[in-house]
This record gives sequence, structure tokens and C-alpha cells, in this order.
Amino acid sequence: MPAAAEEQSWAAFFLPLLVTPSPPCSTPRPSIRRLPVLPHDVQDLDRRLQPPCLPGTTTSCSSPTDTCAVGGGHGGGADVSGAGICPGVGRCSQCADALQGVFFMTQPLRVRFAPSPTGYLHIGGARTALFNWLLARKEGGVFVLRMEDTDAERNTEAARETIFRGLDWLGLTPDEGPEQGGPFGPYSQSERADLYKKHVEELIAKGAVYPCFCTRERLAELRAKQEAEKADLGYDRLCRHLDAADVAKRLEEGVPHTWRLKAPLDAEGLVIDDKVRGRVEVAGKDIEDIILVRANGVPVYNLAVVVDDHLMEISHVLRGEDHLTNTFKQLLIYKAFGWEPPVFAHLPLILGPKGEGKLSKRKHPEAALELYQQRGYPTEALVNWLALIGWRMDGETEVMTREELIRNFSLDQVSAGGARLPLDKLDWLSGEYIRNMPVSEVARAIRPFIQSQGWHAEEPLLLTLAEAFQPRIRAFGDIVDQAAWVFEDKEEIEPKALKKLKKEGAADILEAYIPVLLEADFDDVEAMEARARAFCEERGVGLGALVHPLRASVTRRTAGPGLFDCLRLVGKERVIRRIREGIERARS
Repeated sequence: MPAAAEEQSWAAFFLPLLVTPSPPCSTPRPSIRRLPVLPHDVQDLDRRLQPPCLPGTTTSCSSPTDTCAVGGGHGGGADVSGAGICPGVGRCSQCADALQGVFFMTQPLRVRFAPSPTGYLHIGGARTALFNWLLARKEGGVFVLRMEDTDAERNTEAARETIFRGLDWLGLTPDEGPEQGGPFGPYSQSERADLYKKHVEELIAKGAVYPCFCTRERLAELRAKQEAEKADLGYDRLCRHLDAADVAKRLEEGVPHTWRLKAPLDAEGLVIDDKVRGRVEVAGKDIEDIILVRANGVPVYNLAVVVDDHLMEISHVLRGEDHLTNTFKQLLIYKAFGWEPPVFAHLPLILGPKGEGKLSKRKHPEAALELYQQRGYPTEALVNWLALIGWRMDGETEVMTREELIRNFSLDQVSAGGARLPLDKLDWLSGEYIRNMPVSEVARAIRPFIQSQGWHAEEPLLLTLAEAFQPRIRAFGDIVDQAAWVFEDKEEIEPKALKKLKKEGAADILEAYIPVLLEADFDDVEAMEARARAFCEERGVGLGALVHPLRASVTRRTAGPGLFDCLRLVGKERVIRRIREGIERARS
């Protein structure tokens, strides 16, 4: 739809609502979100709280009839409809006391991961998803995936698939989401436009928003003036005080406009009891009338998020601390709707590997989750590592299974300070995981990397490779570099290896050793090593005089798996050929 036509459409939709306000939205609150269990209800559940208001008594309640609703009192007009919730809340002192966070019986905890499909899955987003998933699994809750895909120009299907596959690889399967479905769908914001429109209508009906006709030019001039005068920045609420008839006329004429939320003019400030950062507040003077609907009729991020979190019954919002400013804006929107906000926990930013500012897609290739997939880190090692970026169980334990992470995860142990991306720790952790895997699993994991190079390896060779390199690799993809010499006969020799090869006497000892190898059983590594030791003793030289030039000839390197394991990997015929080539190099 052309922009002008869309403006007319929205004006036609909202004008009657502005001129003739309709009654407040009567849509019932979805399901049973976080209903408090008062003492009366606990009687049938357990005895942790004693019932203060017994049916028909007058000892605790101060309602018109001085009896509790569970016994038919509180005026006799309250309908509890079998819910067992005392409607005398606020009048029955002991019922009110029970609302002070003593005990809540609710639907399961619900958390969500809400990425925008505009690029690859950021490692910080992966950690956010993990923390949400861990909390949901620990508390027996629900992990929701929601796509925030309203930016049509930047969203791509490829990015969407990258997010799906990244979560699959991490083992963070959503309980509800675009692929799984669920009772609160659709789970993509691009499919929820009618819901947002409906809720904007509700805010207009309440008189909680107003159209703002200020142009970009006027807003830019206002900001420049405020900066020049060193005044507080923000909108000056010019359009909030326009005459209603003037507003109606402009809307009818299709004058471009946004919709702004009416922030309380006498606000003392906003406070968040953040589960990671503690008490966070913003002064009343810093609260402005934020835009909720853009001039093109599209709701802004903060409105869509609040509507979605409310309708999807999200109880806890765990996200990066860079959303803290948005949270204060969202609190205003919750207040405007009269909705209870969720519990917030703002996770620490992940900094660059050297601690040099926020981990950025533009500056740090390490920010992409797919990089770790491509290198071949074991999934469980990466999950373990991600959990430790900003969270600690006890300050000492670092290697943990997924079950141990679930059992021990707590927001109380999440740090508020930024956390450096510890790539060195990932290599260490991954190595620990690989060393403790069955050899057959290592063989299976390195196979695709071997095949990606066009190398051919049957199952016996794969198992031998896995056994030889398992103690050395930190990611399965390391096998490509570390084992290239096994497959490539023309690989260039390392300078240090060439130096070992050219050492005086090296060529002679290699030449003398060839007959020994011709008679050796390459499958019996221990026997080969014993015969090599005997060979050196017979010649009156140390073992190093043989093994250093021998390794240099066969592997063209100075380090690697055990030398005789290397000989077994290459095979007798190729070993003899490489030794002879090494002798030529040594004497050239």
C-alpha cells in the first residue's frame, strides 16, 4: 500500500475513536496468568499457610458484611465461580498480606528468546537463549521462540533459518515457536499486525496516546536547540496540548503523524527490580512521551514487544543489558494498558576477546555462532562455555554437563559486569570434552572434516586417526590442519623440521633404519618402538638421533601424535618413500 494511502487508512480508522471515545477494551485477560493463591486456596493444596478467614467468621475481614467471600460474605455479591480467590483483597487484611510475594501458584514460568532475523545468530544471542532455556528447564517452565521480524527491509529467510538451525545445534529446542506452534501463536511479529492495531485502538479509546504531527525537521531543530542550551533532551509535548478540533481536522486531512504515549506529567520516576542488576531507576524528568506508532502506521518495537509478552503470558524477560533503556519505555506501556509487567533480568554484555568493548558483528568474526559450528566445537562444550560467560556456579567448577547446568543455574549468580569472550577457555573446555569422548564418537565427528578435503578414510583409518589425535585437537575441525600430512604426500616441510633433518648424521641413521622398517609390523606400535630403541643402542646413539629426523621425514613437522602412531597412520610403503625423500633433502 502506498504511504499516503496507508496514512489515510490509519486516519480513517483512528479518527472516530479520537472524536468519540469508545468504552475500554472488554477483551478478557488471557487464561490464568499468575493468579495469587490466597490463604483460603492453600487449605486444599497444602498447609504451608494457615487460613486466616474461615467461612462465616468476622474476625479478620472489614468488608461491609465482615465475612469472607469463601464463606459467601464480602457483601454477598462477589462471584468466585469456583476459583477460590477471595474477592475481598484489599479489605481482608490477612488476604492482602498473602499478596506480598509469600506464595504464588501459577501456570509454569514462561520465558522467551526473541531475535530479529537480520543476519547470523550472534554468540550473545545464543547465550541469552541458553540462559532462558536453562531457567525454563530448571523451573519446569516454557521456553518460547518469537521472531521479531517487522523490519521487512532487513529480514531474510536465510537469517531465520540460521536462527532455527543454530538453536537446534545447541539443543535449545523451543517448547513454542514458529516451527513448533503453540497456544499463543502466531510466533512471528510480522503475522501479528492485527493484534497491535487492536491494542493501539484500546490505548486511543483510553486517551492514553495522542497523534503527533511534528515533522522530522521540527524535531531536529528542537534537539539542536536543547543541545545548544544544554537543556534536557526530549520531546516538548507540543502536540499533546493541541485543540481536539484541530487534531480531528488534521487527521481527516491525512496529515502525516505518529502516535505518542502520554507519560504521567507528575511521574516521580520509574524503578525496575532487576534480578541481575538490583534496583535500577530513572528520574521523572527523563521520562518523555515516546512514539508508539510510526508515521507509516507500523508499531514501534517497544509496543509490539509489550503486547506480545503480555498476550504470550511471558513471566520473566531475560535479555541483554543494552535493552535496559527499552525496559523503562516498556514499563510506561504496561502502565498505560493496566497490565502487570514481567520480571526483568538484564544480562551482562559480552565484550570482545581482549575486553575491547561490546562484541560486535562488524568488528569481531567471533561474534557469529556459525563460526563455532564450522570449526567443529562439540555442542556440549560450547553450551558449557556459553553458560560460564557471565554466570558462575561457585567460582571454581567449570566443566559441567547440561543436567548440572540446569540443576545449578540461578539468576542470583549472574554477574552484572561485562564479560570478556574467553576463547582460550573454550579451547581448554572443548579439549576436555573431546578427550573424554569414546573414540568411535570422535571418529564420527571428524569424518565430515576429512571428507571436506577430498581425503578418503575407511572406518579403520578413521578410528586410528581419532585415537591418535584425540588428545591434541581442541575442535573436530582441527583435524584438517593437524592430520594433513597423513593424506598429503607433497606437503611442504616446516623450517624447524628441515633443520632437524639436515642435522649431521641424520641422513645416515635414516638410511640404516630403512631395513628395520621393511621387516616391521606397522600394526604393532609397541614392538616398533622397542625395536627402534634397540637399533639406537646398537649404534651407540640416543633415541632422539633417530626419532627427530624420522618424524621430520614422515610428517614434515616437529610435533604431533606419538611417532610410531604416525608411522602406522601413513603405512609402510609411504613411510619408506618419505624417508628416502627426506634423505635427499638432508643431503641436498
